[in-house]
Amino acid sequence: MKHIKLPSRKSSAQAIVEFAIALPILLLLVYGLVETGRYLFLYSTVVNASRQGVRYASATGIGDGGIPGNNAGVPRYQDCDGIRAATNRGAYIATFDTIAIEWDGGPADTTPTSYCAGSVDTSLNTGILSDNEHRVRVTVQEQYTPIVPNLVPFVARPIIATSSRTVLLSVSIEVTTAPILIPVSPTIPATATIEATNTPKKQTPTATDTPTFTPTKTNTPITYTPTMTFTPSLTFTPSNTPTPSFTPTPSFTPTPSATPITTCGLVYHGPEVISGTNLSMTIDNQSGFPLLVQEVIVFWDNADGHKTGTDHTLRLQSASLVTTFWTGNIYSTQYPIYPPNLYIPTGGSTITFVFHQTYTKNDPAPRILINLATNGCQSNPIDSDK
Repeated sequence: MKHIKLPSRKSSAQAIVEFAIALPILLLLVYGLVETGRYLFLYSTVVNASRQGVRYASATGIGDGGIPGNNAGVPRYQDCDGIRAATNRGAYIATFDTIAIEWDGGPADTTPTSYCAGSVDTSLNTGILSDNEHRVRVTVQEQYTPIVPNLVPFVARPIIATSSRTVLLSVSIEVTTAPILIPVSPTIPATATIEATNTPKKQTPTATDTPTFTPTKTNTPITYTPTMTFTPSLTFTPSNTPTPSFTPTPSFTPTPSATPITTCGLVYHGPEVISGTNLSMTIDNQSGFPLLVQEVIVFWDNADGHKTGTDHTLRLQSASLVTTFWTGNIYSTQYPIYPPNLYIPTGGSTITFVFHQTYTKNDPAPRILINLATNGCQSNPIDSDK
């Protein structure tokens, strides 16, 4: 019996429809891989650039002002243009958005000092660096922006990397050239004579009388003098080891009182006030006691807080309460500060934060959060949002 095979009902139109359904998913996967590669590339570039900049700043020697052959005549930690040029050499496409150069007293120092506003800065000098404990810090920031926003879960954000190195100023690494000692070949005494075998006549040594020259090449005092050995000046002195001042002192942690304070709820605050480059908030302490501050956290619109000109960023540069308790140059959406021995006095006072240019945008609103360390007040933070 002969079977008749019917043609397949599947047509090319069906394949086109299936391909059209699968194509968006494939393109989304490819775009996600490309965007992930861009982010990782930018992250590694920023981290490497901060390391290159701080490596240049902590090296001994005279800086070149960022241009080979153009000697700036100052140490490298004061050669601001050279530090920036060494950092920007890690930028493969363009220069970085922000390069902040600071110095601090070591890992325990939470309030680094910003310097290098110009091409040369001598505020970091030998008097500060003589203890071999101070470090140079280079912070690099670059803004990451996805190619197609909101298509995949990648959002624009700043990529920030900070590298630190200790400047060993008092450890000399200069190598002096040792004198070259040339061994003196042994000489034959002028009185040496060679006896002939058959005649009693004394003959002076000639080139043909080689058999009589026995191996008397005893290299007489060809000993190298003690000048070839390195003097003890190359050994590290005890000042190179960190002193106990390197670790935080107990004054950073408040000592608990015998009885907790019960009037912590009598601390009031006003709203955030934006005026020019300042963000401030009034505090009314009616507890009857000065209150020890453990942590201050400030939140602000760092990427779009300044609405005029081409630079819309805001960098935090100082904070004060009665007196200035922190200085720096921070580009971030929030920043915690741990001020040592900072008290909120009784009565009225104002905490103020200063930015590098005017704060002209109040959406989203900034926020100031102060956590207290006084016994009994740990659960009563001062929050501008409450």
